[in-house]
Amino acid sequence: MALFKRGKYWSYDFWFEGIRYQKSTKLSDKREAQKVECAVRTDLARRKFTLPSKSLRFSELCERYAEFAKTNGKPAYGTEKYHIATHLVPHFGEILVHAINLDVCERYKKNRLKTGDKKSTINREISTLKAILKYAGESGLAPEGLGRFARMYKDLETEEARFLSQQEVESIFAACASLEFSVMAPYLLPIVIVAVYTGCRPSEYKALGEANLDFDHRLISIRKSKTKAGILTVPMKQEVFDALRLWLPKTKGPWVFPSPRNPRMHIQDFGKAFDKAVKQAGLTGVTPYSLRHTFATELDGKARRVTVSKLMGHSREPHTLPYLHADWQEKVAAIESLPVPANFTTLLEKWGSEAESGDGQVQVPQGLVMVGPWGLEPQTSTVSR
Repeated sequence: MALFKRGKYWSYDFWFEGIRYQKSTKLSDKREAQKVECAVRTDLARRKFTLPSKSLRFSELCERYAEFAKTNGKPAYGTEKYHIATHLVPHFGEILVHAINLDVCERYKKNRLKTGDKKSTINREISTLKAILKYAGESGLAPEGLGRFARMYKDLETEEARFLSQQEVESIFAACASLEFSVMAPYLLPIVIVAVYTGCRPSEYKALGEANLDFDHRLISIRKSKTKAGILTVPMKQEVFDALRLWLPKTKGPWVFPSPRNPRMHIQDFGKAFDKAVKQAGLTGVTPYSLRHTFATELDGKARRVTVSKLMGHSREPHTLPYLHADWQEKVAAIESLPVPANFTTLLEKWGSEAESGDGQVQVPQGLVMVGPWGLEPQTSTVSR
């Protein structure tokens, strides 16, 4: 029997050219499992007669997609490469692309949720999966439309991104410049200064090389940026200039922020040190991305919106809007600026004096009294406050 059920999943078991092929399909639906078995047999027959095989395994498809993404300079290449190697291939790797369906994709999402990851994180991985399946369909490596099975979570509750006031920026600077961090993580202060005064993404300033710095013209050029041009140029503020001049003599290798463990590589993560500095500064809810939000918010109103977008590496102005935050005082000033009729105070006082009658009794006109929670009954009555 070619198909048999072990537990809740169907497996195939057959011989071809003297070799036994036995493997679980990871599918609970027999009809879908039969499709997988058929695809495997077809693939083996094509390989035997040296015909073009369309029954690629997902891992093989990912190798082709990686070359395609790298050659075409996809901005999200680095992120996709991480998602593919870390999460997608371990789950989909041995599955034939033809056999990917809704059940397989939904099981992937359930397994990822069990590990404690957020739905927003899983959505980014599903977005990469969609891109791979779309490439497979357009390249003729798989039927078109497989991407419809990779369904993303909708209506996610997202926390409003945090930005910092000037006092909070000063407190973080002070924490990073303390003796504890000067010894434990001396790179933290220059990283935070660069982040606050350039607005770059963490992935961009972590991979800065000395070749990207032009001290003569005071420019920072970021290669492999997410911008369409692929190069983001940011002027070097005086504070950034001074901080990097003091920091670079302490480094070795080509990177501005080399890895503390391997100077030949740039720093990969500074989250633990940053979180500790935030806690020492007495703040909560602050992440490295909060510094990028602070940069955009501080510039809003001081520079044209198109200038802010270009500095942040956005191709369109609407992409910048989520980074702009109005502080509480601005909200209060905006509310207070709403126009009010000139006679509003007089009307309010007149309304108050006419509504009040006697010793704390309010005269309610006939036809406007609610009896019970749901109904109205015309009558005249007095209601005590």
